[in-house]
Amino acid sequence: MKDNTQILSIITYVVLLASVSILLNDMREFDFNQFKAFQNWAKIANKSDSWFTSQNVIQWSYYAISAGLFFWRGYLIYGFTYFLCILKEVENGNFFSENNIKYFKKIGDIFICYTINVSVLRFLLATVGTSTFNVFNLLKTEISILIPCGLGFYLLAEIFKRGKEAEEENELTI
Repeated sequence: MKDNTQILSIITYVVLLASVSILLNDMREFDFNQFKAFQNWAKIANKSDSWFTSQNVIQWSYYAISAGLFFWRGYLIYGFTYFLCILKEVENGNFFSENNIKYFKKIGDIFICYTINVSVLRFLLATVGTSTFNVFNLLKTEISILIPCGLGFYLLAEIFKRGKEAEEENELTI
């Protein structure tokens, strides 16, 4: 069993490192030159115009939403670190521990929160006009995968909770 958990730990580390490198690369490729153009425009913009109806709010919302998307992707990567905690508990022989139950619930929370927030941010980004938003493409990616996975982790947490209760009952009857 120890060999299997070590292999799974190595695979999880590889996935985490790959995900972090992809996130960092995407952040690096983010169009910061457009932000410089925005700063130059902000210096010469007409200050008497309403801020909410100007190009200013569109530009700022684009950067705020993009930063939010980067944050949520980092949060999803953080959620994968709980797999390492679960594997460590399993390696120590604590299959039905309170920690595993807590970790499964946290992973489920993170998956569902990520999906909902990214969906909202992508919708807002589409309304700003800097991207296209297609509900069917969203259904093929985050919603169709991560929501059921999040619910599955809630189910695993409940199964492990019942397993812990059964384990405690067995200890009392012996």
